[in-house]
Amino acid sequence: MPVNARSPHSNRPLLKILIPLALAAITTIVTVHFSPHLTTLFQTPISIASPPPEIQNILNGKRKIVTLGDSITAAGKYTGGYVWLMQRYLNALYPNQKIEIINAGISGNKSTDMQQRFQQDVIDKKPDLVTINVGVNDVWHAFFDFNTQQFDPEGKVPKGVPLAIYRQKLTEMVKAAQAAGIKVALLSPTPIREVLDGPENLRLPQYIATMRQVAIDNKCLYIDLNSPFREVLIAFQKHGGRSFNLLAADGVHPNQAGNRIIAYTILRSLGISDKDIQSVQVKY
Repeated sequence: MPVNARSPHSNRPLLKILIPLALAAITTIVTVHFSPHLTTLFQTPISIASPPPEIQNILNGKRKIVTLGDSITAAGKYTGGYVWLMQRYLNALYPNQKIEIINAGISGNKSTDMQQRFQQDVIDKKPDLVTINVGVNDVWHAFFDFNTQQFDPEGKVPKGVPLAIYRQKLTEMVKAAQAAGIKVALLSPTPIREVLDGPENLRLPQYIATMRQVAIDNKCLYIDLNSPFREVLIAFQKHGGRSFNLLAADGVHPNQAGNRIIAYTILRSLGISDKDIQSVQVKY
């Protein structure tokens, strides 16, 4: 080798120092730019969201929401429940709006029960918006006799509500709310047990389709809660087999994961963006 030639190994000690330092710097830059958790350490908090036009219209005046429903809604007032989550998201996103949510869920209620108490529990509260979550018990009680604890695979238990009655009672509630100047959001029933091809869930689509048609006929908001549940359950069951209470504590009443899906879907359907919703970290 000539005297002036450089040895190929002469700079290796320096390279051993510089290469790790360069890799560390690149890793830090990539992490800061692409990790949503670390970026919050270096950025100013996201500014308070401006309510989209639909939210502003719904919440004019008293800025009050009544959530009408059965035990799913009644339990929604507790920590982690969908009503509880909605209140905290709205408080964080629109602190100056002072939005109030009144929970009007009663366990075991069907469309017949809700229509009967609609004046007292909804109209008399003078809300700007009512969400109506009804249909699970109308179908479920036709398949399961809660007095005898017997399951009827044909769904002929008389405690269920026939489809025509369901349509009638739902329509009466929508028209009563609209006559009182209250905006309406109809929330479709979520699956009944996590056996998606079970008899309850084979009948349930008729009630969901009826609710959607009532919304169309009366020009009110329809929010599909059933599809997100089914999508999650189908994806899980594809890779993990039949699920057991994945989204519902007993197959019907949502657990923390199910309640998050409900709250998120409602807020998105009201016009709140993903970015705004995800800017809020709700502590349980």
